[in-house]
Amino acid sequence: MREAGIKWGRQDFVWRYVEQSPGNYNWSFCDQMLEMAQRYGVSLLINLAYEPNWVNIDSRDAVDAYARFARASVERYRDSIKYWQIWNEPNGGFWNSTPGQYARFLVAASNAIHEADPQAKVVGLNMAFCDIQWAERMFRLIPRDSFDILAFHPYRPPNDPEERRDLWMRDHLRSDDPLVHQDFPGNLEAIRRVMEFRGAVKPIWITEICWTTQIHPYGTTELRQADLLVRFYVLAIANRVEKVFWWTLSDEGTRQFDQADMVGLCRFDLSPKYSYYAYAWMTRLLEGKRFVGMPVRSRSTYAAVFTDGEHDTVVAWTTRPYSYIRVNFSQQLVFHDIFGTRRIVPSEQRTKVLSVPLSPSPIYITAPSGIQIQYAPEPGW
Repeated sequence: MREAGIKWGRQDFVWRYVEQSPGNYNWSFCDQMLEMAQRYGVSLLINLAYEPNWVNIDSRDAVDAYARFARASVERYRDSIKYWQIWNEPNGGFWNSTPGQYARFLVAASNAIHEADPQAKVVGLNMAFCDIQWAERMFRLIPRDSFDILAFHPYRPPNDPEERRDLWMRDHLRSDDPLVHQDFPGNLEAIRRVMEFRGAVKPIWITEICWTTQIHPYGTTELRQADLLVRFYVLAIANRVEKVFWWTLSDEGTRQFDQADMVGLCRFDLSPKYSYYAYAWMTRLLEGKRFVGMPVRSRSTYAAVFTDGEHDTVVAWTTRPYSYIRVNFSQQLVFHDIFGTRRIVPSEQRTKVLSVPLSPSPIYITAPSGIQIQYAPEPGW
């Protein structure tokens, strides 16, 4: 993780393992996890989830027991961990009760966490997909201050993040559901409208995302996974998402046809995929840089600008087979592909306006601050 520039990880405190009987906590695995994270400089978001068999998940006693578990976790680790997620995908198969019961869990646990550590942040909703109807229901059931950060998992295999079509949603929902026709920025706009309407605007984290590489329907190639990773992270930053967590570091298994197995930056044996190298190069080039803006965001062409005050780095791509941007420059331009292969355009170039061909695989352009970018009509003149 350190070699790839990964600074954050999301890990589970599995309730049923930690508290196998009421009030008896076994923190040994959690301690080991934290020690390893600290050794490698990784900050943790902790997911508190998955009820023990002694809990009746539908009962009021379960709400109180979960709040005690949350409080005990925070009291033990408050000097090291500040971000706590209340369950995983409670709008889906990981939650075995009603939306109203999740609302009660969220409120009770949030209160316990903030009492145990006023500096802690509670990450709420944590939805599978951008489930607007479920989110609206939650906001009707809970106080506005019940959590600090809203999280969701905008999976959309095999479609691009910029694509206003979602084949998985089309095949699993009604064809007229808005999610079928939303791109990733559209997801963000929709959930922000809900928060604004409820007067409960929160920062947004994406706590799971990946494009799965199974050789099966909804799969994508490993090369395309690398391209989409970079595009998604840049779009997330451009749309004011605070953090993104890729699911996961390594594949969950070795079944090449299985969507749940083929999720990682690495294979099951930790041998890197193309996406691992793309992630590592992206963090190397963009770490410490501030997002400036997206001067090109039309005609299926995208260019985002980042700066450290001395040098600008542009990340550019198109969703079409080819497109062009025009770059005005006065000093040397350095180009990299997503894996770090370099090309240089020297400052003595005969023209100070360069038409740059793009593809669905992003490129990085680095130059002294002040670089100017605009869309160039085909064929680039």
